[in-house]
Amino acid sequence: MAKEELKKYRDALEHAKREFAKRSLSKILDLSGAEPQGESGLVIRYGGALYQVQYPGGDISPCELKEHGDGVEITDRILILQYLTEVCGVQPSGKWISFREVPWGNNHYAAFKLEAMEPLAKRFGSSPAEFELACQKLGGKKLAMGDRAFAIPVFPKLQLAFILWLADEEWPARANILFDATASMHLNTEGLEVLGINTAERIISLSDRQEE
Repeated sequence: MAKEELKKYRDALEHAKREFAKRSLSKILDLSGAEPQGESGLVIRYGGALYQVQYPGGDISPCELKEHGDGVEITDRILILQYLTEVCGVQPSGKWISFREVPWGNNHYAAFKLEAMEPLAKRFGSSPAEFELACQKLGGKKLAMGDRAFAIPVFPKLQLAFILWLADEEWPARANILFDATASMHLNTEGLEVLGINTAERIISLSDRQEE
């Protein structure tokens, strides 16, 4: 990661910690779907794993040590804190919208497609079984869309749909990522963009590890 980019993320993390500390722990627990841990912390499920979050400091650690490292990526830490700060408690609606339909999403759509959708299509366009297995590991439930599709509860109140169309003789493989219609009530657009990218990367990483 470039030095300037790392500084940007570090600044964003410090800002996210400050905003997190402004919200009461009781309200966070009421709205987010997190569970209390002791008198000054909580446990939140994110991307198929459980994380401990200290309050009010905002330090985050995985509940289980993992074979491939026990750290938490800085963008994931930012997302967890942003979700806990912004979540409004509304349950997923089951209605799906594209990234273009979230506020100002159309302005970021090209980059989102390049960084999230196209890597999924490239990796799984001829490997639907691997896509299915990775999505299921993240708690995905099958949807009747595309050739393969899964709704993944990335956060307790925030679901994303990952859709794959397989390559054939006429068309290249395609992928799409949809958001529950309530998504913008829980994260801002920039956060949703990073959430989609990080979850796509996690799906790919799970399959790559399986092959090792």
